[in-house]
Amino acid sequence: MNIHIEALSDGFHCDRQPMAAAVSCRVDIITDIAGLDAIAPAWRALEIRAADPLTYFQSYAWCRTWCAYYVPEKGCLSAPAALAPDIRVCVVWKGDRLVAVWPLMALGSPHTVRRIVSLTEPHSQYGNILVDPEFRASGNYAAAISDCWSKLRQEDRIDTIIFDNVPASAIPVEISQVAAVEQGKDRGPELMPSGASAAFDLTSFDSFEDYRKSLKSSTRRARNKRRNKLAGLGEMHYVVRFAGEAGYADLLRHGIAMKRRWLTETGRATRALNLPNVTEFLAALTNEPNGESGAFAAAVTIDGKPVAVEIGFLWHRRLYSWLGSFDWDLRDYSPGKVQLEEAIGWCIGRGVTHYDLLGDPTTYKSDWSNGTTPLVSWRAAPTLRGRLYLSVWNDRLRPAMKRALAAAPPGLRAKLIPPPGWRRVRSLTGLPRIFCRPGCRVRVGNRHGGR
Repeated sequence: MNIHIEALSDGFHCDRQPMAAAVSCRVDIITDIAGLDAIAPAWRALEIRAADPLTYFQSYAWCRTWCAYYVPEKGCLSAPAALAPDIRVCVVWKGDRLVAVWPLMALGSPHTVRRIVSLTEPHSQYGNILVDPEFRASGNYAAAISDCWSKLRQEDRIDTIIFDNVPASAIPVEISQVAAVEQGKDRGPELMPSGASAAFDLTSFDSFEDYRKSLKSSTRRARNKRRNKLAGLGEMHYVVRFAGEAGYADLLRHGIAMKRRWLTETGRATRALNLPNVTEFLAALTNEPNGESGAFAAAVTIDGKPVAVEIGFLWHRRLYSWLGSFDWDLRDYSPGKVQLEEAIGWCIGRGVTHYDLLGDPTTYKSDWSNGTTPLVSWRAAPTLRGRLYLSVWNDRLRPAMKRALAAAPPGLRAKLIPPPGWRRVRSLTGLPRIFCRPGCRVRVGNRHGGR
């Protein structure tokens, strides 16, 4: 397969040959929020045509709302200085028709490692590309991805691209055979397996009772006992609130507060909740009027008080379970597991096809799933600095440090990990310097950090 890249004043053209008739497309790179707004109608129309249940984190509503809180440019509500991403959204046009959106961002400065990652990390859980089905089948999809990478490198000094947690179906196999634009010492592009995400395929169940009958009798008895024990504390209900509805923001706050306490009590950390404005960002998400897609929060309540909360998203009949939390003081009553079963029943009743747990099929998730979504990673490093970053830090030191931290006693982990909600302030070199309580302001050189 030969890929021809022709530089134009308004973008790139990608032609895949041989073909009966060459098909041309144009690649543009959007670098600011105004550019996102300008293509909003075309972006939303592409979402409808694609109807891809694994692309919620590439939707316009998710990406645009995230940028309003985390991209430091005019009009941003309160971007944290420690993140400071630069928007690099690749869009592919075929004539005047938008056929692909690849939401990316650049991190790091010319003095550190300049890397390309998925836009909205660490809050997004899947990397993906929103693509028109006809364009995917046209034979030009792999060429367009190659052109996007070429133009990104032409317009910026990029050391590496790390496109992780990508559903295997999203990247064409041919991309692994596409030679990098710079030959010789260039590393990549490489396409490699990177695990799987646990999911529950609900399509074989006509009702919640069908699902319950599929369980072992011992499992049903254990779950009944657990539910009755929790219900003995008071009047129990399961409630769901969609974005924009009364009570949605309150459930968000309860859920995030419960999760942060669990992290503290167990000596764990998650960068997504350490960044400021998480609650505000999630509260600003939208929901389609028909309730078929968008953000929601669900809870098991006892006498009106949430004791287990799930924050998630519906997208083309797939439910993403983004965050699950429970009242730590009631941990012996297993409210989180009661909530999981309530959620499955709710999904079956609404015609949801998959309940996606967004994580490795390990520990408790294997008990609540019957399948997985294979994931791949697409990486390339055109510079020596990028190759060192991938081979030394990303592939060796970082995983080793995570393993060591996970193996440490909870008490030691709690001392090493900053409390949830604290934020990291970077020095001028781009390296971690100090941690700061939420709401504080710290001067580092000529840079200020604040909420």
